[in-house]
Amino acid sequence: MRILTIANQKGGVAKTTTAVTIAHGLAIKGRSTLLLDVDPQGQCAVALGREQDQGVFDLLVTGRSLREAARPTGRKNLYLVPSDKRTATAQMVLAAEGAGLDTLRRALRKRMNGYNSPDYILIDTAPSLGGLQEMAIWAADLVLIPCGMDYLSTDGVVKILETMQHLSGKGWEGALMGILPTFYDETTRESQATLDDLQKTFGPGIILPPIHRATVFRECVSGGKTIWERYPTSRAAKEYATVLWRVLDVR
Repeated sequence: MRILTIANQKGGVAKTTTAVTIAHGLAIKGRSTLLLDVDPQGQCAVALGREQDQGVFDLLVTGRSLREAARPTGRKNLYLVPSDKRTATAQMVLAAEGAGLDTLRRALRKRMNGYNSPDYILIDTAPSLGGLQEMAIWAADLVLIPCGMDYLSTDGVVKILETMQHLSGKGWEGALMGILPTFYDETTRESQATLDDLQKTFGPGIILPPIHRATVFRECVSGGKTIWERYPTSRAAKEYATVLWRVLDVR
């Protein structure tokens, strides 16, 4: 089982779009995949056309098994542990109890009740730093950082990297998979300048090929469909396919 966390301390950078798209792509490729939403906004369920509910709260607070907390998505090989406003309550409860950084990782690795673990778990996080975001990074084998093409998004990248470095000092053994430029528009100076700065700062091996700004993503969300279901031949789908193959190639 491999755990991939999607994180940035800036909102609106396509974290949920990236998490949902990659998770469904892995499922289409025949990998058993669980999408875990630890953002109280619960947008993974919305993007998949499912109902929000307290799956994360049940997993972390009431002690239900991962299998009990997971919901079908109506898509082969893809399951969801959904989120809602009670996820914020879960974070407060865990903080009050002094829960350790490994709380989420233990829940994901030990609560399958004898059932086979999924091949992949993808974790979608909230933009703000807090107990659940740190737990989600601690649980991860790999972290993928979506980054919009603006200064505030790149500042969010720096903060996530600082958090990862801090956790490494405490014994976290995961690694950065890469930084994914999103909302890229080659017709604007800001997009090109931001991409150039990212490549100069981190190097081409860390910066993944960009995802262009596209209205098809909004259309997909409004219909509760993924890009693979609604626009599988679009440029957006082809660009995310490159990211998908990168995930599959990691050993």
